[in-house]
Amino acid sequence: MIVDNYGGDDGFWKFLIERDQDGCLMGCSIKGNGKEGTHIGDDGPTGLIMNHAYGLNDIIQLDDPFNKGKVLKLLRIRNPWGNSEWNGAWGAGSDELDKYKEVLEAYIKTLDVDEQFGLEDDDGTFFMSFDDWKETFSTIFVNIDFPDSWTGVRFKSAWT
Repeated sequence: MIVDNYGGDDGFWKFLIERDQDGCLMGCSIKGNGKEGTHIGDDGPTGLIMNHAYGLNDIIQLDDPFNKGKVLKLLRIRNPWGNSEWNGAWGAGSDELDKYKEVLEAYIKTLDVDEQFGLEDDDGTFFMSFDDWKETFSTIFVNIDFPDSWTGVRFKSAWT
């Protein structure tokens, strides 16, 4: 439904960027068959866990220094357990991580000190491309942070 309202994949990316800029708390998960367990992708285990909540810490657009005019669409994701990270493209030891190491380290230095992490550390924080994220994760959680100028009314009653 969100994708339709925002005009396809580019619209969904725009939606994520806007929610990130709004300071919304976001998370995601992979729907499984009832229990937590290893997620198996087309190429085998992905390092991710089904029916487990991950934090979407940042939605990132970086200029691609190797392809002028192109933008890297990445998500910074965190497993709150502090381990079990994505082992695909942009994950620790991947070709993408090696190729773009300087760009990613420069991004990491812009984060608050308590948000910074090592690219190769198994600390639960990892990067994932937008396309891989869409293919892998099935659920997104968004907690809208309404502006202070908004007002609300609460009714205590029953659904009738």
